[in-house]
Amino acid sequence: MEKFVFRNIEDAPAYDVANCENGAGTIANITLFGDEPQMPVVGPRNPEQNDNFHYVHRTTLPVGGSVGEHPHTGNEQFYLVIEGEGEVTLSGEKFPVKPWSIALIRDGGSHGIRNTGDKPLVYICVETGLVNG
Repeated sequence: MEKFVFRNIEDAPAYDVANCENGAGTIANITLFGDEPQMPVVGPRNPEQNDNFHYVHRTTLPVGGSVGEHPHTGNEQFYLVIEGEGEVTLSGEKFPVKPWSIALIRDGGSHGIRNTGDKPLVYICVETGLVNG
């Protein structure tokens, strides 16, 4: 196995996810790296990854779209907002988000995100496993 992986966005699979985690609307997802094309992760890991790295997604939520609040067990995940405005829910608590807001959910917590703005909300989602998990 190579000691590195490189991918341009043009090489990344793109797909739509309808009502992700009981959210509102259909979201556009591009898997920049990792498990594909499924969200949330189900099944075996992509052989490109290591034990602690799962995936990087670029996700676009339409106006009013959302990913419903859902738990994380055995992994950690963060959202990094790059365009638009919205609201992230972290273990039941709501926070406003804008470009360069970041939200981390640790093992055992829950999170979701909703577009409350007037243009698409674009964010990067990264999931990692636990060092000893």
